[in-house]
Amino acid sequence: MTTPPVLTPIPEADLTAEQRELYDAILDGRKPINKNTSLTAEHGELRGPFDPLLRAPKVGHAVQQLGLALRHQTDLPAAATETAILTAAIHHEAEFEWYAHANIVRSRKLISEDDIDRIRQGIEPEESDAALAWKAATALLKMKPLEPAIVEEVTGRWGEQGLVELTCMVGHYTHLALLMHCLNITPPEPSDMRA
Repeated sequence: MTTPPVLTPIPEADLTAEQRELYDAILDGRKPINKNTSLTAEHGELRGPFDPLLRAPKVGHAVQQLGLALRHQTDLPAAATETAILTAAIHHEAEFEWYAHANIVRSRKLISEDDIDRIRQGIEPEESDAALAWKAATALLKMKPLEPAIVEEVTGRWGEQGLVELTCMVGHYTHLALLMHCLNITPPEPSDMRA
């Protein structure tokens, strides 16, 4: 038996004006994701970390804007961005993150299915950008100062900006994993995270 989420998802028809503004911003900014991974349920309830954010709309706007900036306004290659997200998802056993972002990776063919399997198993991917993002994300998730060799490799490829962007990416998706774990938010269907 599945344990229900801590907070009952808010149906679209029950949104306040302030919640509606955030709801629209979340869906408008994620149209490409919504094509492959539905972000709404039967009555328009938001899925994933987005429904709880409706309860704190001002914070929710900031969180969703940070997520969009990290996914679309960095100079990191898309394969690196999504590898860092998947690595954080595996580390935190964040099934909704894995469900949503593995679907993005597959639909956009950002990395191979073999590399998705490697990330799931905690093994370095083969593709160059994915491999470096995985190494850096794995090191960041230890919550200790980065080894000089990792810093040199990341800044050598993506500069200091890339190092900061990657660190913020892992931190943001760690934050979302915490939100979803604590509020018992799961994907609408089983993911292949534990395959």
